[in-house]
Amino acid sequence: MRFPEWRKAPAEILGMDGHCGLIAAWSVLHYFGKRVSVSEIVSSCRHTKRYGLFSVDLAAGLTELGLDVSFHSEKDDHIGGFEKRGYARARRLGIVVKPAVELSVILRERRNGRVPIVLYDTASESGHFSPLLGRRGSLLRLSLARGGTM
Repeated sequence: MRFPEWRKAPAEILGMDGHCGLIAAWSVLHYFGKRVSVSEIVSSCRHTKRYGLFSVDLAAGLTELGLDVSFHSEKDDHIGGFEKRGYARARRLGIVVKPAVELSVILRERRNGRVPIVLYDTASESGHFSPLLGRRGSLLRLSLARGGTM
């Protein structure tokens, strides 16, 4: 199976502010053969123009849309109200928040057929989501990173 290019995402997603999480969701859903509408992705992932989406809402949205999700995150002591609702929703869906894992573990999961979506800071220090497709030499293959690697 070939991973879809982000440029092939629906124009409606590409035109939205803060669209990297939505593109990541669309890409993974498409990769696993789940055909869902843009409105279903936006609604399930709780995307907003102001915030984009939170990682916990991405996990919950993908679960609602039929994928088996494992959610790992560092402890965050600064969770706002909107994000707190996302964690409550994740609990209702049976998603257990597990501690963050080392890159070697994430890459092993990828080799085992899973598609990790990672959240990282860009050079401008803004959060950015991307599916992690593997490693090429010393570079990580991130489908939504500039040039496809980092």
